[in-house]
Amino acid sequence: MKRFRFETIHLVMIGMIVFGLLAISVRLTQSETSLLIAIFLACSSLTALLYFQKKSYQLSEDEQIELLNDQTEVSLKALLDKMPVGVIKFNPEASEIDWYNPYAQLIFSDQETGQFDTQVVLDLLEAHKQGALTRSITIGEARYNSYMDLESGVFYFFDASQEVESSQKTIKKRPVIGIMSVDNYDDFTDNMADADISSINSFIANFIANFAEEHAIFYRRVAMDRFYFFTDYGTLETLMNDKFDILDRFRQEAQEYELSLTLSMGIAYGRGHHNQIGIIAQENLNIALVRGGDQVVLKENEEHADLMYFGGGTVSTVKRSRTRTRAMMSAISDKIKSVDKVFVVGHRRLDMDALGSSVGMQFFASQLVSESYVVYDPSDMGMDIERAIERLKQDETVNLVTISEALQMVDYRSLLIMVDHSKISLTLSKDLFDECRETIVVDHHRRDDDFPDNAVLSFIESGASSAAELVTELITFQNAKTSKLNKLQASLLMAGIMLDTKNFSTRVTSRTFDVASYLRTLGSDSVEIQSIAATDFEEYRQVNELILKAKPYKKRLMIASGPEDVPYNNVIASKAADSLLMMADVEASFVISKNPKGQTTISARSRNDVNVQRIMEQLGGGGHFNLAACQCDDIAVIDLEAQLLDIIDQEVEEE
Repeated sequence: MKRFRFETIHLVMIGMIVFGLLAISVRLTQSETSLLIAIFLACSSLTALLYFQKKSYQLSEDEQIELLNDQTEVSLKALLDKMPVGVIKFNPEASEIDWYNPYAQLIFSDQETGQFDTQVVLDLLEAHKQGALTRSITIGEARYNSYMDLESGVFYFFDASQEVESSQKTIKKRPVIGIMSVDNYDDFTDNMADADISSINSFIANFIANFAEEHAIFYRRVAMDRFYFFTDYGTLETLMNDKFDILDRFRQEAQEYELSLTLSMGIAYGRGHHNQIGIIAQENLNIALVRGGDQVVLKENEEHADLMYFGGGTVSTVKRSRTRTRAMMSAISDKIKSVDKVFVVGHRRLDMDALGSSVGMQFFASQLVSESYVVYDPSDMGMDIERAIERLKQDETVNLVTISEALQMVDYRSLLIMVDHSKISLTLSKDLFDECRETIVVDHHRRDDDFPDNAVLSFIESGASSAAELVTELITFQNAKTSKLNKLQASLLMAGIMLDTKNFSTRVTSRTFDVASYLRTLGSDSVEIQSIAATDFEEYRQVNELILKAKPYKKRLMIASGPEDVPYNNVIASKAADSLLMMADVEASFVISKNPKGQTTISARSRNDVNVQRIMEQLGGGGHFNLAACQCDDIAVIDLEAQLLDIIDQEVEEE
């Protein structure tokens, strides 16, 4: 029940009444005693009345809190009606809206009718219940931060557009450090006259200056073929949206001057010290160069950030230097001398290049340590590798061990040498890789993301025809005095070169013929090679089965898809892709099939205009410009073919 409380007017009236009663008492009472009694009674009555009023005004603690809450609720409601914060009271059980403030009404009102759109709000609340209670939401073109209290049934949100805009501005101001390198500069200008070199330098300097001025980039030339530049992420984002068309422009303008020069970049950005960003930029440039140049490698300064690739539209242009090969020979030799055992491994399902280069590196290591071994997997070999392994066992020159034997022999002072591959996922034995603390990589494929973290040295030359060619060059610079490659070892190295060059018809340089000439002087036997690498009838039949399923696509491409229930090993798929590429007017070939492990694979080959490595990387594979492959789990042949066609369409559209 509501309590009665005296107001000011009530107290004035009571005072006047008491004064009147006392005045009457003075007139009617003759005795002083009676008058004093009347005054006493009047004062006592007034005191009692005031005491009653005091007790009536005293509230309990709960009553005070309740009164304060009522006052606060009224004040808060008035405040929420004016502040730019949307508040919606709803019934969590009945999914009904009980109340909303004017700001919420303004945001969720239908523009045509002006009515509060209850259904839109209910859908938003339901979606909010399924996710995080605190989240960002988009209403129209505005961004809001919101929170839902399910217990009290309150949903509120406020405009975060300025916060998002401020965050975006901060992101765009993040520092970016880049390094540009002119590919082939040293080799191209090696024998030029000074006047011609000056002309080339002028062309390069003018091009970079115009590029920097166009994008307001600060740069400095630190060498004749090397530039450093500094900018922010906003400019980098513009370059990324343009797919770094500077690469194409530089190549085209260089061709107008009849210069076979291309541009490579390593770029890094993000938070942290500038020296950290600069180190990552240098690493990215190295990756761009070992992948063949004419491309940009980009990475954020974050621990788990992924590499991004742009360009790579031409065949590998980075030429090898004999000085670099000699330096790598010395560095690899020094490392081998510091260990007790060396295990040389190729990729899974060895081919002749992987086996030949393994045999060559085992010979290289045997000149430096007493224990060096070629590791092979007897359960996963093609017919040609089986014949080669059998011949090596008969020859008794090369130390051969199986994967299980190698795992029993490996210790903490063992070194693993990976040849013809640089991806952990492709190595012959993941268990053996994990047991070795240090690794050396010798490969001719472009470097990929899945690169060994424990690689102390990497000799990667994407311009080489094969891993066997690189290994043979290392052996020539080693110039061992005590022994030389025997006839079988030289023949296996030659077989590896012949496989990857398709009998010296593709990816051949003068260095390839120099290496082949060296092997021939050591007794490389073409008859021996032919007997080892011969194709049996069943393999020949399966290759032709895949070839007959090929269909042209985009006029210059050939795509063959094998049946879902018939497995083909990688060698058969590779030979089918090679055969398709040899046909007239075919620029690239793709063979899709199931392998014996149930994976769906693609073997890809190309001539000079299609970068199959870039296509295969988007499907989780890799390789180099005109020879690449991928292996995919849990996908049908027809589905992988559809993904391949989508990627090809994107590549063609970009071109």
